[in-house]
Amino acid sequence: MPATATLLSELITRIAALQSTGDAHYLPGLFPSQRLQKSLHYRREDSNVFFTAAIVYTLQELNARLPAAAQAQVAGIVAKGRATYPHYRCPNGQPTYNYYQTQPRNHFPNGYLLGRFRQFATPDDVDSTSLVYLSDPGPTHDPAWLHAKLHAHANTTIGWATTGPKDFRQRKIYSTWFGKYMPIEFDVSTLSNALLWHRRNSLPLNEFDRDSLALIDWVITSGEYRRDPLGASPYYATAPLIAYHAGRLAAEAPELAATRAALLRDLPALLAASPHFMDKLLLATTLLRLGAAAPPLLDARWPLAAVEQRTRGLEFCIAPLLNYYPPTRWLARWRLSHIAWECPAYSLALVAEYLVLGGRQAS
Repeated sequence: MPATATLLSELITRIAALQSTGDAHYLPGLFPSQRLQKSLHYRREDSNVFFTAAIVYTLQELNARLPAAAQAQVAGIVAKGRATYPHYRCPNGQPTYNYYQTQPRNHFPNGYLLGRFRQFATPDDVDSTSLVYLSDPGPTHDPAWLHAKLHAHANTTIGWATTGPKDFRQRKIYSTWFGKYMPIEFDVSTLSNALLWHRRNSLPLNEFDRDSLALIDWVITSGEYRRDPLGASPYYATAPLIAYHAGRLAAEAPELAATRAALLRDLPALLAASPHFMDKLLLATTLLRLGAAAPPLLDARWPLAAVEQRTRGLEFCIAPLLNYYPPTRWLARWRLSHIAWECPAYSLALVAEYLVLGGRQAS
């Protein structure tokens, strides 16, 4: 078996082994992840649907190009992952999804403080909902219904944004949250996931979709994602992560031709300057997705354990806790107020994605 096919098979086998069979922290089918604040030596097991849905979606996208045995493993991973989704569905029965378990509610699990206060129980969010819908486009997930739901909670409909680029605060842009009491927030990575779902369902573009696309386009083409990643994407907040999400959409959205061109211009230099393996991998994957060449990042002599070691430490998303409420928002850039999340299985899925898209192993 060629080296790339061998590594892909090993990656899928390892991802399958990391999927929970059920324990004190995780429901069967979930992928373990951790929330952390390194400066405070804070680390907790964190059961959420976000990473499981992201892994299921990613593996589904790769499946047709995986070795046959790996495809059979992916089918099992997908079935087990999807079976967890009802635990995260809105308790009133509407098909939106929460980052954290809702039935019963279990926000910020395994901690001593945040999970005890309802103020930190976030409403259903666009990111988790988009990934669940992308990875499980079944009959209970009606595209027209979700499209209308996005409109009902968007900027100018339910309220007005007080953060994000000032020139866009009067535009019809989707918010990060479905709740009535959370502030309107713009996050271009979240918007990219929502509009990727929109694109996959061939929905017509309206003013909300066009304005949301316009914000993504401006953030990338102006370089704002490099100058102020926290302002552009509060829940991802690094240039490689923003580029990864915007590039995934731009590869399929002709309206983002300028975004595509800007990423192709910017990413080689960002990749060359980045000291972190997973940042390089995100940037290289984006280049490959957009049809450009990318340097080999893996050594064909590395065993799986060596690859896995290099994937550790990717903080794929963050929560700037002080950004939730207007009185504390001015402190949101204080890094000690940020909680980050990492998921070992998702990092391995990203390596598999890089290889399937044409990433090379140096010999």
